[in-house]
Amino acid sequence: MILDPFPYRSLIFIPVLLLTLYTFYSTTGASSTDYQLALGWLTISFVYMDYIVITDAQRELRQVPDTFKDGFENASLWRRVRWAASLLVSPRGVGWAHEPRNALPPHPPKELSRTRFVLQRLRTLAVLCLLHDLGDLHARANPMFHSDGPGLRADGWFWRFVVTFSWAMSTSTMLCAGFTAVSIVAVATGVSEPYLWPAFMGGPREAYTIRRLWGRAWHQLMRRFVSAHGRRLVEILGLRRGGNPSAYTQLFVAFFLPAIVHYGAETMAFRSWHGGSLTFFMLQPFAIMLEDLVLYLGRRAGLESDWWRYVGYMTTWAWFAWCLPIWLEPIIVAGFTMDVLPVSVIMCVTNLFFPV
Repeated sequence: MILDPFPYRSLIFIPVLLLTLYTFYSTTGASSTDYQLALGWLTISFVYMDYIVITDAQRELRQVPDTFKDGFENASLWRRVRWAASLLVSPRGVGWAHEPRNALPPHPPKELSRTRFVLQRLRTLAVLCLLHDLGDLHARANPMFHSDGPGLRADGWFWRFVVTFSWAMSTSTMLCAGFTAVSIVAVATGVSEPYLWPAFMGGPREAYTIRRLWGRAWHQLMRRFVSAHGRRLVEILGLRRGGNPSAYTQLFVAFFLPAIVHYGAETMAFRSWHGGSLTFFMLQPFAIMLEDLVLYLGRRAGLESDWWRYVGYMTTWAWFAWCLPIWLEPIIVAGFTMDVLPVSVIMCVTNLFFPV
C-alpha cells in the first residue's frame, strides 16, 4: 500500500492469501472467537484483493481533499503511511472520492462542535445499549434462541416475525454501539472531525424493499470491495455497463462475496460444512430480482402511492422471517446467540425498584 506502483504488485497479495489459509486451519478452540477472527480476516483478504490486485489504489483512490497533489511517488513515507491507514480504516469510503453518498446516512454538519457531537453520540450510545439489553433479555428468555431449543421455525409465523425483529434489533444495536463508541473517542481526542462520522446504519425507515434494506438500511462495510470485484467481473465478461446483465451480475457478486466471508467463518468455527449463510446470502439476489420485477409491473400499473411502502415493510419483514432461520439456526445450535452481556442494566434497575 505504501510502495510505488510497479508491474508485479499483484504478487504482494500472495502472503495475504497464505496467511488466510493459515488462519483458516489454525483455531483457538473457542468457536465464538474463531468465528469472529475468521470473519474479520476473510473480510480483510477481500479488501486487500481490491486494493492490491483489482484497483491501482495509489492512482485511482483519492482523499477529499486530495492528499497527493504532487503525485504518490513524490510523497514522503509518513504521508504514505497516513494515507494507507486512512484508507484501511474507512471501509465505507467516508472522506474519499469513492464514498457512496447516496447509500450512507447524511454527514453531521461541518459546523457541529466536538463537544456537541460527543454529547449527541453519548445519548445515542445510551439508547443503543438499552435496546441491545432488551434484545439480550429476549434471547435469554426465549427458548427459540437456546442451543437445545426447538429452533426458530417451531412455533409458527407470529414468533418467526418476533425473533426476526429481536435478532435484527440486537445485532444492529450492537454494531452501531461499537461504532458510536469509536466515533466518540476519535472526535473527543481530536483524531478525527465530527463531520466524518455519518451514522453506521441508515435506519429501519429505509427498509421498505429488500434492496434498500441491504443497500441503505444495513451497514455498508463491504460495499467497496464487493463493488470492485463486481465491476471487474463485468469487464472480464465484456458486459455493457448500465444494462440489466451487468447490473444483476454485480448484484450476485455483491452477495456471493459476503456469503463466502460468513460461510468461511462458520466452517472454521463449526469445523463443519453445514453452515447456513451461503444459502441465506445467495437467496437475496433472487429475491431482489423478483422484487424489481414486481415494482416494475406496479409502476406500469400506476401503483405509486406512498402507502405501498407500508406493504413493502411487511413483505420485507416476511421475507426475512422466512429466510433468516436458514442462517441463524446453525449459529444458535453452536450457542453463539447466548454470548450476551453478563450484566443487564434493565434487570439491575428493575430489581432495585421491584426486588423479588
